[in-house]
Amino acid sequence: MNTKPLDIGYNLVQAVEEAYRTLKTNIQFCAAGQKLKTITITSCGAGEGKTTVATYLGVSFAQSGTRVLFVDADLRKPMNLKGVISQDITGLSGFLSGIASFGEVISETNINNLYAVACGPKPPSPAELIGMDRFKVFIKEAEEIFDYVIIDTPPLGSVIDAAIIASQTDGVIIVAQSNSSECRMILRVKEQLEKVNARILGIVLNKLRGSEYKNYYNDYYY
Repeated sequence: MNTKPLDIGYNLVQAVEEAYRTLKTNIQFCAAGQKLKTITITSCGAGEGKTTVATYLGVSFAQSGTRVLFVDADLRKPMNLKGVISQDITGLSGFLSGIASFGEVISETNINNLYAVACGPKPPSPAELIGMDRFKVFIKEAEEIFDYVIIDTPPLGSVIDAAIIASQTDGVIIVAQSNSSECRMILRVKEQLEKVNARILGIVLNKLRGSEYKNYYNDYYY
């Protein structure tokens, strides 16, 4: 395990913190007696905030005292983990290629109970690499150590990677951007996930303006 803490950085206002706590609670209710440890996060297109949702969801779970592993599984466009994690063999692609062990690709973060796996070097055939049995081994080892595994994936509206990963995890969440995501695209992503028998937990409506959030909350409350 990498011992240098990864500073993911977070500064959430109260309303946003409450939103993620609600999301975390809803996910826990979704379990309904079934195993729900590995969660895939995807979206229809780029820029809808799926990585932000995946990261802060992981933070919310970690703050509740559970051990959480955040995995950057977007092998086509790795997120910048502030240069703290080396992008050589210490990443998911390194493990899937058989170059690194599970322990070598896990990094601590500056948040208690939250650990992370960087993407690693960009492979020539991401979907093929993810579809190998080695990814199933990764999931199995992660489940033995962590209470929750949050996996950030590429947008399913563009490539098939997220569907491959979702078919091997306990549930998947679709992130949609308010006033941007098209209904037909969301339905298309839903159909793709259903084809691989993925368990769809629900949709997160992201990037809601403050005034919209306030109005929604007041209508719901009263």
